[in-house]
Amino acid sequence: MYKLSEPFDYENDRKFSQNDPISFWGEVAKKYVHWDKMYDKVYSGNEMYPDWFNGGKLNTCYNLLDINVNNSLKRDQDALIYECPYLKKTIKLTYYQLYEKVCEFSRVLLNLNICKDDNVLFYMPNIIEAPIAMLSCARIGATHCVLFDGCPVKSLIDRIETITPKLIITSNYGILNDEIIEFTPNLIKAIELSNYKPNNVITVFRNDEILNIEKKSYIESIPIVPNTLNWEKEINKIKENKQTPYYDYIPVESNHPLSILYTSGTTGNSKAVVRSNGGNLVGFLYYWDNVNPDNEKVFFSHSNIGWVSYHFSIIGSLSKGKTFIMFEGGVVKPKHMEDDVWEIIERHKVNIFFSIPKTIRHLSKVDPDAKFIHSKYDISSLNSILIGGEVIEESIPYYIDNKLNSSTRWIYGQTEMGCVILFDHSLKNKLYNTMSLPPPFVKPLILSEECKELEINQIGELLFKLPMPPCFATTFYKNEIQFKKILNKVSGYYCSGDLAFKNENGYYGIVSRADDQIKIGGFKVHLNDIDKSILKHSSVIECCSIGIYDQDLKNVPIGLLVLKQNQQPMTVDLNQLKNEINCIILNEMDFYSELRHIVVVPAIPKTKSGKIPRLTISKFLNEQNYQLPDNTNDYNIFCEIKDSYIKSK
Repeated sequence: MYKLSEPFDYENDRKFSQNDPISFWGEVAKKYVHWDKMYDKVYSGNEMYPDWFNGGKLNTCYNLLDINVNNSLKRDQDALIYECPYLKKTIKLTYYQLYEKVCEFSRVLLNLNICKDDNVLFYMPNIIEAPIAMLSCARIGATHCVLFDGCPVKSLIDRIETITPKLIITSNYGILNDEIIEFTPNLIKAIELSNYKPNNVITVFRNDEILNIEKKSYIESIPIVPNTLNWEKEINKIKENKQTPYYDYIPVESNHPLSILYTSGTTGNSKAVVRSNGGNLVGFLYYWDNVNPDNEKVFFSHSNIGWVSYHFSIIGSLSKGKTFIMFEGGVVKPKHMEDDVWEIIERHKVNIFFSIPKTIRHLSKVDPDAKFIHSKYDISSLNSILIGGEVIEESIPYYIDNKLNSSTRWIYGQTEMGCVILFDHSLKNKLYNTMSLPPPFVKPLILSEECKELEINQIGELLFKLPMPPCFATTFYKNEIQFKKILNKVSGYYCSGDLAFKNENGYYGIVSRADDQIKIGGFKVHLNDIDKSILKHSSVIECCSIGIYDQDLKNVPIGLLVLKQNQQPMTVDLNQLKNEINCIILNEMDFYSELRHIVVVPAIPKTKSGKIPRLTISKFLNEQNYQLPDNTNDYNIFCEIKDSYIKSK
């Protein structure tokens, strides 16, 4: 007879979940989630389309807010902190204050006749109104869909016509890279051209006091969505009409959709991932509870609200009664990476910091011993730094552990998965070329191209035995064919699309996307391995290697390089730089991996979640008539790269 471990014991729970998964998830669901109506069956359906907790009813907002508000020890603790260094602005909300604001906006939604069968689309910056609106939708049972900032008009039209939102929530502007970015112009055009029209639009009208007269004048010139409702005025109407905030909540069926979240689009057009209320909470809360110690009370992430990592972070933090810090502005400029994030960590005594490799990679080049950071900031509260979003070179965890004096926690997950699927839960794994054990409840497998299971340390595609855990996507919204593809490629398995290996201790390492592998004269080359070698050159801050068509070998690798700020193409001997980089590559890889060409570029294109769309870059340079996907973020950078490549040939 198995039981859930208390305290968490990986081996115990792994045996339980692998040998009796239905009883395992039944116990997890009872322990971690408040059900307004207990489910009839833990598991029904089939392995491709499992129906978790059928018959059960619950409310996600209640599980994240009300439970903490009803706890006298949590009620007045900070739940949410907003930080924007550019505006020099900090907003703090306790659990009770956040609860009040959510209940207020829930009343606004009900007044607009939003109900549990409706979709609400968010096109917003990282402002505090965004999580308030998300939780409000969950409170009344509506499904929310969050889009990244800077969505092009064509992409917005597609989202509006696909999601068919009864309501769109937006803002007049946001802050990105210390610049004001407009939201309403693209939205106005998209609504005008779309075949579907929302019933209402709500706009958060910002007018931050710190902005100078010139910028305030610019903000006043930003066009307003016709007939838009005003966020603040809609809330004031409640008081004027003597209505109370909506302190009640609406229980929904376990499989009722909580959210629709678009994937990053690393390999092409984004997919709209649907996540349920019941399965999402059960699967995610179990894992979050057991990998985050109780003494780690403050979590800081500079994720965008459109990233799945933002949703992981805020749901996990609130479910455990911790403090979540959100960030507006983006972490891309040197002052963000060298000062802003560390000042926030010191001021709020942050325990866990989620970041992307670029931040640490930059620091290791400009402050190799972290002397500058330690001389300016006290970051002793920082127990661990979570790194995800892309495959990282070994120097990054080494820098975190030995220079920043924190602990690296590599994380691997996908928008489809609903939880982190590889994670160092024990903080004991110091093998810098691997990540960690999988969570207790999944069965991973490494397969060759011939669908044969590979031996230790052999690289192949990472697959997971079906059924996937309850937090996994239930479908792709209005795209069932695409969803079936990822579950039908290998019978009985979910194909991650990532290349990985497993070592002799059962630890897994991610190598690259499967599409990031090219063949050169019959030899397989992993482009991410070439990237790791390139980044060892002291002049290179960022890079991306891609395969370029060659008449004899069909594919040869070239390198796109971003150099340190003080090194520009005109002042660098590019032939010498290429030879120096190839020396590093040849010292670590075979001869066919050396770069045939290098191109110095101003920036590397990124998806909205910070990943490099390598396949898209390759197609853009290789195929004369290739059209960039609708969701392309850095269109001008793509064009600059192509122009630089053509000129340098």
